[in-house]
Amino acid sequence: MNIPHSSEVVIVGGGVIGTSIACQLSKQGMRDIVLFEKNLLGFAETSNCVGGIRQQFSTSVNIELSRESVRIFENFKEETDREVAFNQYGYLFLAANPSEFEQLKRNVALQNSLRVNSRVVSVEEVAKIEKEINLDDIVGGTFCHEDGFSDPHEVTQAFASFAREKGARLLEKTEVVGISVEKEGRFKVRTPEAEISTPRVIVAAGYRAKEISSWVGVDVPIAPYRRQIFATEVFPELPDTLPMVVDFHTGLYMRKESGGIVMGMVDKDEPSSTNTIVDWDYMLKMVECAVARVPVLEKAKVMRGWAGLYDITPDSHAILGKTEVNGFYLAAGFSGHGFMHAPAVGKVISEIVIKGKPETVDVAALNLERFKSGEVLTEGAVI
Repeated sequence: MNIPHSSEVVIVGGGVIGTSIACQLSKQGMRDIVLFEKNLLGFAETSNCVGGIRQQFSTSVNIELSRESVRIFENFKEETDREVAFNQYGYLFLAANPSEFEQLKRNVALQNSLRVNSRVVSVEEVAKIEKEINLDDIVGGTFCHEDGFSDPHEVTQAFASFAREKGARLLEKTEVVGISVEKEGRFKVRTPEAEISTPRVIVAAGYRAKEISSWVGVDVPIAPYRRQIFATEVFPELPDTLPMVVDFHTGLYMRKESGGIVMGMVDKDEPSSTNTIVDWDYMLKMVECAVARVPVLEKAKVMRGWAGLYDITPDSHAILGKTEVNGFYLAAGFSGHGFMHAPAVGKVISEIVIKGKPETVDVAALNLERFKSGEVLTEGAVI
């Protein structure tokens, strides 16, 4: 391992967010970049997500981050000179009562105003999109054919490969154990093996951003919450082009993966923790909801399950950009939306670092100070 004595910027965290930032900083001409990842690139929460990419949110900033990310995913080869699959089979949201349907319709109106091609769909249209869905209690839904999914591992490695090709040093198995503010506006970043001096630190370390930021006196309101995914064996009764189906009432979501079904659902009663042990009793509750919505799933056999951690903020929106400590930046607290927003976040953070302000998407609403000022956001489409 070769850790330099200094660099233009240090990125802490080598998941899809950190590698996207490294990629975009490299693309904008910065060469002296060092990224530290305590495990392997994309090893932690990036590897645990289901890779969903959607524009169907209820706040302008989330919609715009998603729209720019979709544009990049659609043009990934041109953007990075790497190829990754982007399966645009759509996202289908289902409403089980009139109030949920009204909320989804309001979301679509905002999305359309921001040039997202989502639409309201009737019960009859839902049946045409997927005939196996139980519609007994459904009053309507929304659909966006541009939404879909991609492979988190492939995307992370593509970002990392581009950054390395341009000269960035992405150091795996190297944990940052301390950061201190030094004289002349620089930071000392410590690992067990060495120290590195830099004028800029970008923290893209998920829920660990809270601890890491505290080393320089920055209070970050992020907490970890377990989220669980279960996958079935190959299940041909549902098509491989199945959209991501989201039961807005229960929070259940599902799609095809490697011929089987992957599904997830939030346990709203579970407290914050770093527990990543799979709860097989909760799997039974999830499967019950899945079968109620798609009865043919009664024939499916769950093959495996895994758990990861969302880095959740009080308003379920990310924290992006500068902090009160000059040169110390945050890209964390994505509350389950990190993978889908990663391409846009890489551009936005690189613009803030290099040019002093974002140009691609206005992310002023995602500043850290909102939690002190009370100007928090409300996202009505968290799943």
